Amino acid sequence: MFGFSKNVRDPLADPKSAERWLASFPTNDPLTIHGELVAELGRVAEAAARRSPQRLEAVFYLDHHCAGLRKSLTVQYIEHATRSSKIEHQLWSALFDLTQAFLVAYYAFAREVSHHAQSPKWQQLLPELLCRQIVHMGLDAKIRLYRYEQWIPAKWAELHAHFSLACSRQIERAQLPRGAGGGATTIEHEYLIALLLQLMNAGNMTARHLEWVAGELDEWCAPLRLSLEPSSVTSFYVDLGARDGLRRRTPAPLEGRVLFLDTRPLHSVLMQNVMMLEQKIKAQPLSDRTPKRTEQLGLLTKLASQVDPEFKPFARRGERTAAAGTVDAIVGFGKISGYLREEEQIPVPHLEAGKSFGGTMELAVFGRTRNEADKRIELSRRRFAQFAAPGGPWEVKDVSQTGFRLLAPMSVANMVTLGTLAALRPHGQTPWTLGIVRRMKRMTADRAEIGLQVIANTIVGVDLVEQRKGGSDDYSVDGEATTINGRTFHGLFLALRKREADSAVQSLVVPAAEYQPAKRLKLMTSKTIQPIRFGRLLEQQPDWVWATVESADHTAPLPSVNSILGTPEVPPAAANE
Repeated sequence: MFGFSKNVRDPLADPKSAERWLASFPTNDPLTIHGELVAELGRVAEAAARRSPQRLEAVFYLDHHCAGLRKSLTVQYIEHATRSSKIEHQLWSALFDLTQAFLVAYYAFAREVSHHAQSPKWQQLLPELLCRQIVHMGLDAKIRLYRYEQWIPAKWAELHAHFSLACSRQIERAQLPRGAGGGATTIEHEYLIALLLQLMNAGNMTARHLEWVAGELDEWCAPLRLSLEPSSVTSFYVDLGARDGLRRRTPAPLEGRVLFLDTRPLHSVLMQNVMMLEQKIKAQPLSDRTPKRTEQLGLLTKLASQVDPEFKPFARRGERTAAAGTVDAIVGFGKISGYLREEEQIPVPHLEAGKSFGGTMELAVFGRTRNEADKRIELSRRRFAQFAAPGGPWEVKDVSQTGFRLLAPMSVANMVTLGTLAALRPHGQTPWTLGIVRRMKRMTADRAEIGLQVIANTIVGVDLVEQRKGGSDDYSVDGEATTINGRTFHGLFLALRKREADSAVQSLVVPAAEYQPAKRLKLMTSKTIQPIRFGRLLEQQPDWVWATVESADHTAPLPSVNSILGTPEVPPAAANE
């Protein structure tokens, strides 16, 4: 009993104590284990805490056996983070706090190792200590990338300092235990994983993509080694005295503590996977797995481009032009459709003099209302404020024929993920442009850079009514079964013209649960009713689906954009004048 009491008071006295302590927790309550772990690691890192080689070995034991807890929290984050910002914050903080707790504890033990330079016991633990520090710095980078946050220069300097110490002791390639899963690793291998994860990410990977890439990097990095001499003129390099990561070599001479990395083996593996996926998609285009393979093909193509020693940037769809100014923004399918439907159904009224005491007085004194335009603008701004993205207008950095690069406040960037819909309009103007967030990068604590692909320059909020075949008891006309109206739901009718002379490409964005191929609908606005049906699926996200529009009758043409908008048709000759 005395031994049990001692273990409760000091669960990290040695690896055996740590093993018994971990075994005392229920396996089905990860958040309780997480809280106890973070608290105990905090106590180990306190200035007055007693630290010994046995306690460091106990922390190693905890670290190796936390893989299951970390995996459980990561799976929950990927599956449930999009449900609400509160859930996302709770799960992200749990992952972040766990890694920070280990890093802080390891920093405290690193000071002990430096103070006991003549102690064989302490020095024997230095290689694994450095390795675990680099592993957790890689985890720190990955968790921050979930929120599109880049490392500050001090973080890079810290990572390079750990690897430099390992090189000075000639232990960077010493075989070290990987953990509970078995196998071995090296400090150099874990360092390369941390470098390449950040090199591969260009702000266009979701948390699910990041986790998949991080899991594959262990195998992909196996043949890679850092060297003092470049193996080719296009090798990547890292400067251990600098404050950034891997860089492509340029013709300019290099100075400092530079190490070179030949990424050709990694690029070759990625291209083999790309070709394999292309062959499978070509051989089985109608397979249920084709959408997932297509997504994976796009991801691997981007990764291969990032690590290709021969820099081959993707051809841009349109040239970028520097721009300045601000735009109003509404984020999310629900907010956009709600605002447009309200604008369509309840437009801001023209104020009539005499309908209020103030208006009557102005009419009596001045013979007119002095500020009708200002009042209408104020009413419009109040309505917009109910749907607008928090933090105020976004700043435009550059534009192209197919997209925008914008700076958005972090108050909204924390709500935005890749694949989010965003509607924009120049400040003080009327037309809206709809786009999809394709790239994100946190620039400062207050601002994030957003890359937006434009998918429509005409947007209309519409009601869509299901059209169902009548039952056997219903009557028919000319042998055709009648249709009856079903549920009504909201959608966005889109039209995109790349050039003024081009015809508009029409499509619909609807809630994800409402899409069915060839489903018949009645498209309704305050000005028109049009029978349509869904066409080809263009893109699917958790909360919305984007699909083309087809005529409900194969022999009839599609409804024109002007008919949906309720505006008069413009003859082609007049349009060209």
